[in-house]
Amino acid sequence: MAVSVKKRGKGTELGVHDYGVGITEDNQRHIFEGFFTTQDTMAYSTKRPFDFNAGGKGADLLRMKIFSERYNFKIDMASSRCRFIKGEADVCPGRISKCPFCNNKEACYNSGETSFTLFFPAAQGKECLAKGGS
Repeated sequence: MAVSVKKRGKGTELGVHDYGVGITEDNQRHIFEGFFTTQDTMAYSTKRPFDFNAGGKGADLLRMKIFSERYNFKIDMASSRCRFIKGEADVCPGRISKCPFCNNKEACYNSGETSFTLFFPAAQGKECLAKGGS
């Protein structure tokens, strides 16, 4: 996973890039809908946060979409599903050593990915607080 923050035009961009299995095209169309999950929640391996395949309940992306509309920032998502596990029912073994297709980190990282980008435009007509504005 990679997180980046950079200046873009007259604003700031926050990016989160995940080198996971990616999201199918059909699921991408629904990703910002409320309580939408990309897989059956009962399939999560341990149900502990941050474990492989732990997943979520689909509320946070809806919340981010609502915040983006309310607070005038933009949220986008781009994803490419792992070319070896294209279908919804296909699963990743969770370890490169158990994958029949990838034998190293680079091959795995290049097989699928998802990026979320948030763009925060500069405030119009206001002095920046960091420059002494009030």
